[in-house]
Amino acid sequence: AMDIRELAEDYAGLVAAGKMDAAATSYWADDLVTREAMPGEWAETHGRAQALEKAAWWYANHDIYGLRAEGPFVNGDTFLIILEMDVTPKGGERMSMREIVAYRVGNDKVVEERYFY
Repeated sequence: AMDIRELAEDYAGLVAAGKMDAAATSYWADDLVTREAMPGEWAETHGRAQALEKAAWWYANHDIYGLRAEGPFVNGDTFLIILEMDVTPKGGERMSMREIVAYRVGNDKVVEERYFY
């Protein structure tokens, strides 16, 4: 099995480089669950396909000018990444977003993503 810190550092590096697709391809489990901190259509997704659909929706609806990722912060089977983004939601105002994402790992894959903002 891969050391969780190694996996977390690789994942965080991909995110920081804006390579979300590569992070997803390499590390998302087939039964990945994502949990947002607010209600709505994408509040919770089940399975890799639905998570990819949510990600595609997000990129289609936001223009990103800058991204900064801090971390990973590792404890047990979970690591955190602090994300700061300079974005404009389609039809909205440009803003900076700051969120913390917790990633839980099982069998060398990310099995849960939980968003805090």
